Amino acid sequence: MSDTQATQQLTAPTPSDLIAQAIEKGLDVQALEKLMDLQERWNANQARKLFFEAFTAFQSEPIDIRKTKAVEFNQKVQYHYAPLADITRQIGKALKDHDLSYRWEIQDNEKEIKVTCLVSHIAGHTERTTMTATPDTSGSKNAIQARGSAIEYLKRYTLIGALGISTADSDIDGRLPDLDVDKLHKQYMDLFNQIVQKDPDKRSLMDPDNWKERTPEIYLKAIGKARQILAKLVS
Repeated sequence: MSDTQATQQLTAPTPSDLIAQAIEKGLDVQALEKLMDLQERWNANQARKLFFEAFTAFQSEPIDIRKTKAVEFNQKVQYHYAPLADITRQIGKALKDHDLSYRWEIQDNEKEIKVTCLVSHIAGHTERTTMTATPDTSGSKNAIQARGSAIEYLKRYTLIGALGISTADSDIDGRLPDLDVDKLHKQYMDLFNQIVQKDPDKRSLMDPDNWKERTPEIYLKAIGKARQILAKLVS
């Protein structure tokens, strides 16, 4: 037996192969529909695997997020942070190299603003990170400025969380809009449950019940870290 023949025998047929065989055998419509459903699930699973393979490769890139924006209080620089425009510029090439892209969806009503960052792979799979906040009224902003500021913060932190980017503790600058801790908790728990299903040993390490406190800042960091861990487990 040749190596090619042995490989063919060891390779399981794909749903496409089964559909082709079904058509040749003249199976009824219901049987074909079931095979088509199987094909869709198979394609989605393959796309998800390709996403996390690319995501893991992206996170292995030596990306150095430079903190170029200085924040002053009482005419003295207190810290530096990386503005959204700087972050997107610094990660652009690495994302492109690994066939990844991102965009945001924004929902704004009278009470709160919800921003979702969608990170997608060219194969079709998309992961979503959502955060909600009230308008940022600090600094005597008018209504439009308050909403624009909150949206900018939410876009920045959903992108950081979605990609698992670390920009150091000084980036949590104490001027975040009021983030909904309950919604951040739900988002973290979705990631936590996926991780525990694949590696139960990580339950005690990552269980929020073991945290000393639960602040928006802690959840933001935990969400980013959870995405890094999940990417390694899935790939």
